[in-house]
Amino acid sequence: MAKRSERERRLADQRRHGQIRIAVIVLSVLAVVGSMIGIYRSPLFSIKRVEVVGAESMSREEVVRLAAVPADATLIRFPGEAVTVRVARDPRVESVAVTRVFPDALRIRLVERRAVAIVDAGAKKWLIDANGFVIAERSAAATGSAPPTAGVTPLIREVKGLDLKAGRRTTSEPLLNAVKVLVSISADLRAQVLAVSASEIDATTLYTADKVEIVFGDAAGAVKKDAIVRKILADQRGRVVSIDVRTTDRPTWRGLGK
Repeated sequence: MAKRSERERRLADQRRHGQIRIAVIVLSVLAVVGSMIGIYRSPLFSIKRVEVVGAESMSREEVVRLAAVPADATLIRFPGEAVTVRVARDPRVESVAVTRVFPDALRIRLVERRAVAIVDAGAKKWLIDANGFVIAERSAAATGSAPPTAGVTPLIREVKGLDLKAGRRTTSEPLLNAVKVLVSISADLRAQVLAVSASEIDATTLYTADKVEIVFGDAAGAVKKDAIVRKILADQRGRVVSIDVRTTDRPTWRGLGK
């Protein structure tokens, strides 16, 4: 009987010690959670500065305004995803990354879209990038917030049925072809091009600063076409006025008085 009582007492002690351990663990967890909530809600690591890296045409003030960092934001309550979404909505922004800079700053690193051409759409002119993405109206960009450009910015004209809008990629095949031509040719030839006529893909024509007309056609085979054009320009410097490389195995050219 005495042994039984002793065994029951030991079991009761074990249960009591187990309950105490559980209570200690629960209290410790609650203390940690409470501390975390306190830190989360506290002004510790408040964001006091916003750094902007990579902006070229956009001012720091403009990027900060787009970011709209909440006044109570901290590096713990970090609004990185929301800031990224807001800044990325601007059509001039190609990519954006938002990171913490301890102890008190948020850094916005962005890459702006580069305009490779100006598109004449009649009533308006638009800046367009290498992927056919419409960046902004040229008139609006001319006020001081023009996206960076890749050297000379040629004018693409005579494209039919355009419905361009900033923040949207064009669906015009002749326009996309003209853009692809410009980004596919050599930097040497591209620097000479002032305008591109693109009424149809096969009729895509480049016009140089030296008043040479280059009937280029489809962007397919651009590297070979480019090499042919540059050789003719070099061999017939000052004499050639028109080159047709739509058929690369039978290119033609016309010179002054020819």
